[in-house]
Amino acid sequence: MFGAIGHGMLFGLALCFSLGPAFFALIQSSLRFGYKAGIAMSIGVIASDLIYLALAYFGMSGWLLDQKYALPVGILGGGLLIAYGLYQVLKKVPQPVPVSEGDTVIVIKNGEVKVGGIALKGFFMNLLNPLIILMWIGAISFSSSKFNGDGVLMITFFTSALLTLFGTDTIKALAAGKIKTYLNDLVIHKINVGAGIIFIISGVVVIVRLFVEQPWLQAGQ
Repeated sequence: MFGAIGHGMLFGLALCFSLGPAFFALIQSSLRFGYKAGIAMSIGVIASDLIYLALAYFGMSGWLLDQKYALPVGILGGGLLIAYGLYQVLKKVPQPVPVSEGDTVIVIKNGEVKVGGIALKGFFMNLLNPLIILMWIGAISFSSSKFNGDGVLMITFFTSALLTLFGTDTIKALAAGKIKTYLNDLVIHKINVGAGIIFIISGVVVIVRLFVEQPWLQAGQ
């Protein structure tokens, strides 16, 4: 049991430090809207991971890796990442809106956080990457071999991995949220531009990997 927990924690840490689009989206959301937004992003990503994990565990991943599904969804996911990246790069620096109230001027900042929307963004960002299912199939193959197909130990392994991932994501969101208080709108805008460039590159990589790795062929092996 403790071996499954330990291996799960190591796997969760490996996922935590993988520098994919979800990683940068979590940091960006935390810097822009605060730690609650980062945690919401993590919840959305993990929710989509749970769906892929369940489908892979119950042997229903074949249709997900079918070329008819993987190719258009992968292109759509990569295209959305590119489009979102372009939006971040081209977006102007947000300007506070002054509102007069008697002799007092109140500054209202734009961009109120909508936690549900951010969670959905994380969910679909991860879900529309069909290469994620390959990772979970590999993880299931590893855990099945490591624990001799013991269902309890495998569930313990994945529960430990996902809890570790969520815990480390929460720490990242809290840290970024603390840093946010020391940053002005111009600095955050520059960070968003940098994140946008990473999203564009990530979208291109997703599409290129889709054609190079061809997961529908790997599934048939």
